[in-house]
Amino acid sequence: MINLDTNTAVAFIAEGSPVRYKLRAFVNKQQMFIAQTAFNEFVNIVQYSAGSSEQTRANRFLQIVMVVPDNPSAAAQTLRPTRSLDANNIIILGTGDQMGIVTMTADAKAVRAASAQGVDFNVYLYLPYSLTGN
Repeated sequence: MINLDTNTAVAFIAEGSPVRYKLRAFVNKQQMFIAQTAFNEFVNIVQYSAGSSEQTRANRFLQIVMVVPDNPSAAAQTLRPTRSLDANNIIILGTGDQMGIVTMTADAKAVRAASAQGVDFNVYLYLPYSLTGN
């Protein structure tokens, strides 16, 4: 099982995403989960920034990802938001932590900011990729 953050969902559907194949290889048929907060952010991004092929890819993607309620771990709930670690990062990373699964993220700053506060999340870090609008 894998928890996806918002950036990961975007990387999966972005036109010409060079990291999509790397992410797929890591997931390797495992069930993908997305916290409600990440889902809401993703849908908003797709609605306002995605091109038609990206929107089509997003619709297919959402058929294979399971949305789970936000449920951050006790450790995540001790974190204070900072410039690098916002409340949504805490919820999304914390939900994966509560589930005891890896969270895929490109947000190394948020992971480092949480670690600086004494909370280390089990993450798979990769280079970010944005929507192209195609």
